[in-house]
Amino acid sequence: MSETLQAGRATLEAAVRGEVHWHGGPGYEQARLDSVWNARKPAAYPAVIVIAADDRDVAAAVDHAREHGLKVTVRSGGHSWYGIHLRGDCLLLDLSRLRGITVDPQARTAAVGSGVVGLEVYEALAEHDLFFPVGHGPDVGLAGFLLGGGYGWNSGHLGPACFSIAAVDVVTAAGEFLYCDETQNTDFLWAARGGGHGQFAVITRFHLRLYRPPGAIVRSVQVYPKDMAGEVTRWMTEVGPKLEDRVEFIAMVTPPPIPGFEGAATITSATVFADSFEEAVALLAPFEDTPFAGRELLRVSYDRTDMHSMGREVERETPKGRRYICDNIWTRASAEEITPLIQQAADTMPNPECQIFWYWWGADRTAPHAAWSAQAPWYYAVYGIGADPALDAAHDAWVAGSIAAVAHLSAGTQFADSNLAGRFDGPLRAPQLAEMDRLRARHDPAGVFPGYPGVSGS
Repeated sequence: MSETLQAGRATLEAAVRGEVHWHGGPGYEQARLDSVWNARKPAAYPAVIVIAADDRDVAAAVDHAREHGLKVTVRSGGHSWYGIHLRGDCLLLDLSRLRGITVDPQARTAAVGSGVVGLEVYEALAEHDLFFPVGHGPDVGLAGFLLGGGYGWNSGHLGPACFSIAAVDVVTAAGEFLYCDETQNTDFLWAARGGGHGQFAVITRFHLRLYRPPGAIVRSVQVYPKDMAGEVTRWMTEVGPKLEDRVEFIAMVTPPPIPGFEGAATITSATVFADSFEEAVALLAPFEDTPFAGRELLRVSYDRTDMHSMGREVERETPKGRRYICDNIWTRASAEEITPLIQQAADTMPNPECQIFWYWWGADRTAPHAAWSAQAPWYYAVYGIGADPALDAAHDAWVAGSIAAVAHLSAGTQFADSNLAGRFDGPLRAPQLAEMDRLRARHDPAGVFPGYPGVSGS
């Protein structure tokens, strides 16, 4: 090792209060594996992993990378299915220890560190009787969730969570600390609102606008045989537009919450964030009026629930420790176009743990000052899930085939759930993607941050 490189290592280790793990050194492989939530770990090996303890560690890591010709990738919660933060010969900056949350109840705002997960946000706000549309998975990192748009609880009504970012604190490619809102350093806020992992700075803190909590969260659930997936989703395409935007409407093909049941089933649910139980019952009426009376395996109507209970159900459906591969599209497809393909995917699932997800998003939205731009009324995703590595190849083929079958119906994809390399569509519309590239060239001319690897136009 050259004296210059050795001196650089010593300087980084002296500057960082957290942890520094060099490729091949003690603790490195565990830090690399821990950075990915998915049990499928990419075979990619950063040159160094810095687990930051604070903003100063972030700046020290960025300075080291810039001075030594390394790209900087960033990990917050590690829930990216593809582990996109793992790249060879880069500096991986792990923000998972930036867990501070400060709530201002009077202003209805919160400052949240980039390592915080959704459950921590919900619990901190509940103490003040406040609400934020956190992600469905309670252990999903807030930063990745927001950068990907933020499709969380009650987002149909409140909008993508990235719209509720009032400001961000960043460390720039030059190692500078900036506060960025709609009046100063506005480029960084624009990119943070849905710009995904193509950021040209490290966001260390989000300043969020908060909301009053719903007076009642009420859910109705119906479970049908798996071979009714197409029939049920066809009915959903009729019902979705009739629902008020406080009703979250989804269908899944996955193992149902029925003790002793073997295999997968078609589960559809409607969750309403209402002012009262009585209002919730009225808002759920279109969902309860199904043409499938008597064909249900299970029906639960008007069940009072809460964020913790809903989070536990998501954990049941997508448990940690499994091997995941998934992909998705936004779509404006008609029932005639999409439902036979959904049934085809259900019929060819490699194993019952796999999942199909059909979600009513609703009307088009006009973004504020935001990179966010890809949307459509419906979201369709397929998840290959299992514990056995021997199933990986079958899952890869099923997911790829299922999405290829609907590629002609795509209106875009989500950042979080898809492999963007070689993608036939995109997570941003062309003008926003071009603007991200322009701003990256302006604020990161040396290319410290890698942008969108594999995305056309980056």
